[in-house]
Amino acid sequence: MKRIPRGTTLSYGEVALRAGKPGAARAVVSALRTLDGVPWWRVARHDGTLAPQVSALQSTLLSQEGWREKSKGKGAPRRRGGHGEKLLVRSKHERPPEQGRPPPRHP
Repeated sequence: MKRIPRGTTLSYGEVALRAGKPGAARAVVSALRTLDGVPWWRVARHDGTLAPQVSALQSTLLSQEGWREKSKGKGAPRRRGGHGEKLLVRSKHERPPEQGRPPPRHP
């Protein structure tokens, strides 16, 4: 989370994925509650909204880093990666598909 640039956010799921634990968004929430010295305010919900319990403080901390709300009343922080960023996750035993050949289908 310390690698998230100032004034931007990632979703809980994106943080879990980058930590090598896809699908562990709830574990990220739990970790943020217990870890000290971690910029927890740079993590938001998957739709970019801020959790109501901490939205006032989170919005203030993000604003101090240069973040600005997009529209009044919606705590939607700027998302990193632009539109349509897709991440591909493969198991460590799966090879990437060869160029020009479609990936095999699994039943």
